Amino acid sequence: MDVDEYQQLKRAFQGGFTHSNAFYSGLTLENISSYDFTSSYPAVMLSEKFPMSSAQRIEIKTDEEFRKNLQCYCCLFDVEISGLESTTLYEHPLSASRCFSVKGSIEDNGRIVSAEHLFTTLTEQDFFILEKFYKWENLKVGNFKRYKRAYLPTEFVRAILKLYSDKTTLKGVKGQEDVYMRSKEMINSCYGMTVTDICRDEITYSNGEWGTCAADLNSSIQRYNTSKKRFLYYPWGVWITAYARKNLFTGIYEFKNDYVYSDTDSIKVLNIDKHIE
Repeated sequence: MDVDEYQQLKRAFQGGFTHSNAFYSGLTLENISSYDFTSSYPAVMLSEKFPMSSAQRIEIKTDEEFRKNLQCYCCLFDVEISGLESTTLYEHPLSASRCFSVKGSIEDNGRIVSAEHLFTTLTEQDFFILEKFYKWENLKVGNFKRYKRAYLPTEFVRAILKLYSDKTTLKGVKGQEDVYMRSKEMINSCYGMTVTDICRDEITYSNGEWGTCAADLNSSIQRYNTSKKRFLYYPWGVWITAYARKNLFTGIYEFKNDYVYSDTDSIKVLNIDKHIE
């Protein structure tokens, strides 16, 4: 990893998606149903494939080449979009805070509804969401990187399974409260460890004053790359949340106008009987 790749990964990283259908904002609704993914992040850590190589930089020349890479690799790239318009009224996945050089935009509480022009950074999972919810006049892809993909290391997967088993089987068991709490905390930290920032500013204290000293990106990344104690890979964390968002948006897309609100791994909806299948 180098500074360019690190900064691009930081631009692509997003946490949980928390938003509501604008048509229901401020209203009191009844007969609401709620659905959620149990342990959404651990689930994708077990079931999905993640970057398992150094980044390979390539130049995308055709749409066919672009699509093939999205299907076969974990992909990281910048996009320049002109004439962006939402194709749905009930939700808008693109976060304004994750876009830059935005011109002529309309926003829905921090989410882009339409824009004359913008730049943003995506993974292939984010692009799959984007094309379901938007259309555009022109989209240019640049700074394209791809990673070979594979499942997470077997030892890591086994640890997640053990922690999940303890968390679910020991809940409420007398005498096992400490083991249950540790398992719950540690299974959450399995994801948290993967996105712990590589380059962290230093907190300083001098002459009675607190301050910060900006991290040196080159030396921080060099230390990360050469550490013999390291067993994680920062891109894993970026893709964990990307996979989880894509799963969440399959539900939002299904419920359409009956969708009310979402929060990372759950959705609130109306008229559940229409969607049971």
